[in-house]
Amino acid sequence: MTVGKMSVSLDASLLEFMAHYQQTHQLRSRSEVVAQALTLLRDQELETQYAAALSEWQDGGEADLWDHTVADGLQDGPDAAR
Repeated sequence: MTVGKMSVSLDASLLEFMAHYQQTHQLRSRSEVVAQALTLLRDQELETQYAAALSEWQDGGEADLWDHTVADGLQDGPDAAR
C-alpha cells in the first residue's frame, strides 16, 4: 500500500473528538481515525450509488427481463438441489 501525507486543519471541537475517538477505540494514531472516517464515508457513498443503480435497473425494465431468465425452468432439473 502506498502511503501519502497531507496536512489538515480542523476546528478545535473536531480535534477533541478525534483525540477522544482515538483513545476510546485504541487506535495508534490520528491517521487511523481519519482513515476509518474516510472508509465509512466511502462506504456510505457506495451504498447510495448501489441504491441508485438498483432503482435504475428496476425502473428500466431490466428486473422484468431477469425474472424471465431466472424462471427458465432450470430449477426443475436433476441438478436443482445442488
